[in-house]
Amino acid sequence: MRHPGLSSLPSAFLLAALLLIGAGCAVRGADEKLTLPVQDAGAYHGLSGGSLLMSPAVQGVAWSDFILRHFDPWDRNQPEYPADKVFWGLAAFADQQLYGENLQPLDPGWLDAMAEASRVRRYPSLNRRAIAVANTAMRVLPTGKPAFDDPRRAGEGFPFDYVQNSLVLAGTPLYATHESADRAWVLVESRFAYGWVRSADIAWVDDKFARAYKTGVYAAVVREEVSLADEGGVFRFKGFIGTLLPVAKGSDSAGSKATNGGFTVLVPARDALGRAVVKRAHIAPGDALTAPLAPTPDNFVMLADRMLGEPYGWGGLYTDRDCSATIMDLMAAFGIFLPRNSSQQAKIGWVQPLDAVDDTAKKTLLLKEGVPFLTLVRKPGHIMLYIGSMDGEPVVLQTIWGLKTRRGGIEGRRIIGRTVISTLEPGKNLRDLARPEGVLLHSVRSFNTLP
Repeated sequence: MRHPGLSSLPSAFLLAALLLIGAGCAVRGADEKLTLPVQDAGAYHGLSGGSLLMSPAVQGVAWSDFILRHFDPWDRNQPEYPADKVFWGLAAFADQQLYGENLQPLDPGWLDAMAEASRVRRYPSLNRRAIAVANTAMRVLPTGKPAFDDPRRAGEGFPFDYVQNSLVLAGTPLYATHESADRAWVLVESRFAYGWVRSADIAWVDDKFARAYKTGVYAAVVREEVSLADEGGVFRFKGFIGTLLPVAKGSDSAGSKATNGGFTVLVPARDALGRAVVKRAHIAPGDALTAPLAPTPDNFVMLADRMLGEPYGWGGLYTDRDCSATIMDLMAAFGIFLPRNSSQQAKIGWVQPLDAVDDTAKKTLLLKEGVPFLTLVRKPGHIMLYIGSMDGEPVVLQTIWGLKTRRGGIEGRRIIGRTVISTLEPGKNLRDLARPEGVLLHSVRSFNTLP
């Protein structure tokens, strides 16, 4: 059957018109709006804003544990991880065809070059305390170059650089275990992950620095991209939610050492010989609070709302966050330790498995047992924070790349690419959402409540 109104057109024009009509249908499908609820973390919990979600005693134990883990790298005198774990990337990538930043296949010899740079047989070659003096990328291999899986596959290519492991925030204590052949990279362990960082982004810590840096009072940065310059006016780094810095002795949140309020904090710097030196910097009122923050809904909402809209960053790429980094950094301000990996985060606290229940029962259990801001919701490879409910639907905070789609049998992604508030069924209004695997709720396997 001919399309109405096209019967008198020449065949060439008819074909072109039909192609445009088909393309128009595809565009309309692609342009369907992704519906999200109100982007306000305080709209769903239904709790008194100043109520405590943890008792002072419980938070005190959590905070002591957090600080112990935070500084633990400075108490080590041997690596915590054996060579087979540290150099896992050399084995994992051995049989994979990976692609570079130009989306062309990497040279077959690239992994051999990485093995040579890693000096596997010499591990461990260092036994030194260190500290991050910049926000630095922690890498699986000693290189800043990316390695992507086949970019033609949905959900692969940018930003999924499989050499990227995590972001290490400035001021993080580290234990250095090994050095690359060119000395440009150092293998380090932190409270939450291990991997290679640029040697220029760390400084060597001695007893004098460690004593000065461990003041016993710490400030949690509560805004994104807080610029920190020392008292000499030299820019040092930017603080993010998740950054923890020592408060200088004599300074407090009332600003006893800062004439215009706020905090005077200690920031690490690197001298000409690579040694860590203490500098002092001022943080303006409202950019930091004494850690740990009181675990109230109001404080969780404050931080969550300031994270909303931040771009997705696989493994902390470009100082952005992925799903587990968002949860880890948010909880750090309250003194709650979490591992870096989502599957490990899902094992902390009281765990409710959901493998044996249907999707409706999953929602019922979460609404009944979940605690807003303290319950994590997990599906394989992804983790979300339960923040309350809306019209009988659980609502979560999550940093997500995209949703699985399928059109004409071809898998794709509807890119979200940021931190958002959603139900557990975002995109259910989209015609091309892959069903059932594209529905987050369908893949949820557990939730767990901290601490």
